[in-house]
Amino acid sequence: MIKRRIKFFLSAIFYYAAAFHLIRWWNILNGKRVTILTFHRVTAQKEEQDRQGLPTISISAENFESLIRFLIRHYRIISMREFVNCAIKGVKVPGNSMIISFDDGYKELLENALPVLRQYELPAVLFVPTGAINDGGYFWWDALHALLQTASTGLQFSRQRSSDPAISNYLKMMDTIVAKKQDTRGPAIYQFIDKLQELNAELRERFLDHVFSSEKHQPYLPRVMTWHEIEEMSQAGWEIGSHTVNHQFLTSVPGDAALQELTRSKEEVERRLNLEVFCFSYPGGKYSEEIVRLVQAAGYACACNSDEGLNSINGNLFKLKRINISDDNVTDAKSRFSSAITAWHLFLKR
Repeated sequence: MIKRRIKFFLSAIFYYAAAFHLIRWWNILNGKRVTILTFHRVTAQKEEQDRQGLPTISISAENFESLIRFLIRHYRIISMREFVNCAIKGVKVPGNSMIISFDDGYKELLENALPVLRQYELPAVLFVPTGAINDGGYFWWDALHALLQTASTGLQFSRQRSSDPAISNYLKMMDTIVAKKQDTRGPAIYQFIDKLQELNAELRERFLDHVFSSEKHQPYLPRVMTWHEIEEMSQAGWEIGSHTVNHQFLTSVPGDAALQELTRSKEEVERRLNLEVFCFSYPGGKYSEEIVRLVQAAGYACACNSDEGLNSINGNLFKLKRINISDDNVTDAKSRFSSAITAWHLFLKR
């Protein structure tokens, strides 16, 4: 709480002393740097984030709309296509430009983000993992987070015996997590989910099938959009990009498997929506020089990672940086939207 108050104090000085506005003015004159924001979930209520999924990837609908009003006062919102075209041609982008991006394809976006952006006539780009869209339902990491967060302290998942040593090892890791008090499990759960993201899709699916075969699913988890709903987003002016098939960390699989993830997802989005997919988002932000070459070979024109910072029109279009946005970095101690804290967050991540 003390750290949060110090953060609010410093951000207020930064914002109201006009430092933020001076930087913004310089960016307007310069016209060579673009900010890309990353969103995942936009929830109906703040309480839903803690109950149903990863809070680090969520912003409430109320705070999202307040943020959008802040952004249109201080930035020029452009499309990914406009930025890529300017970069290819070597011309300046509109001063103080910003791109709004969303990863994963939560249905909440249709209900809570699309109406706001439509009201202000703003473009956005949505990166979808096609396998999750085909499967429907919800993302495995939300189900696993809910399971581990709500499990009784001391519950032993390792009692679900498996003949596979790898699965047995991951069950023991779950035991270690739920041995902690519920309000202290968060960091360990995130690390465990990241570890599972590193696995190949086949092993991860076998492990998850084993876990959930004997565990009841949560009564409610945030849903994934259908293809019909993604088409509605596209028709509303959103650009649709690829996020692989299986939300696979591409650095964790052989090159041929990574290329399959890249080409299959691109082809399916193009086939289903009858549009060109020119942009890609690395799941987990994980990439390497080899992966960059594969993205280029698959026919994409640009790709976004999770490195934080701004982007130059002279920079590498396949290493686009983004700034993650959640309630944690745009609200004050009372969970209310704060222009000062938002400006401070955007400044620190430059």
